[in-house]
Amino acid sequence: MSGGSGEKRRRGRPPLSEGPSTRDQILQTAREVFSERGFARTTFKEIAERAGVTRPAVNHYFHNKESLYRALFDSSRNVVIGSGAAEAMSAETLPARISAFLHTAAQIDSQDRSFARFMASSVLDGFRHPELRDSARSQLDDVRRFVDEALRAAVAAGEIRADLDIPAVTEMLIAVLWGMGLYAGFVGTHDQLESVVAQFSQLLEGTLF
Repeated sequence: MSGGSGEKRRRGRPPLSEGPSTRDQILQTAREVFSERGFARTTFKEIAERAGVTRPAVNHYFHNKESLYRALFDSSRNVVIGSGAAEAMSAETLPARISAFLHTAAQIDSQDRSFARFMASSVLDGFRHPELRDSARSQLDDVRRFVDEALRAAVAAGEIRADLDIPAVTEMLIAVLWGMGLYAGFVGTHDQLESVVAQFSQLLEGTLF
């Protein structure tokens, strides 16, 4: 009796759902597909095929495409922005903080480039699709808060002048960081990204020229 009921429970679950990495595999594949095709053109069917699972397996974890996309926003923010900003703010100077943030992102890029690709492309998707706009803005706001805090700490420490236009410089650095995200995800190799980060660090330190 117990064996029969166990078989029924197993048949009711999607393939691979008992494996601890199934959800992560779906997320990684979804990051890649969304980055390549955009939110509108991506389907659960393609994600399932590329992840090596069935369509019901994807639905087992995510009810619809929007919920999957929002889960990707959350995981990317936690891995790239959350950990990077926390580690960077422990550095003692403004150049060291910005450099530490970029180096953390570069290390993640060396392990999984889909993070950089998704974070860069999702900003565009977020502004194309109103239902995703809040998540896209929150992702940018996380970086904005980190840069703003780093600049204000540098002013308080006397590293940079007190009359600095912090909002304008913050937006300038966000533009640079987002450009690096595009470069990391779609243009350069990881070694090239490491070189770019190193040169930008020298620029911040005033030793490049």
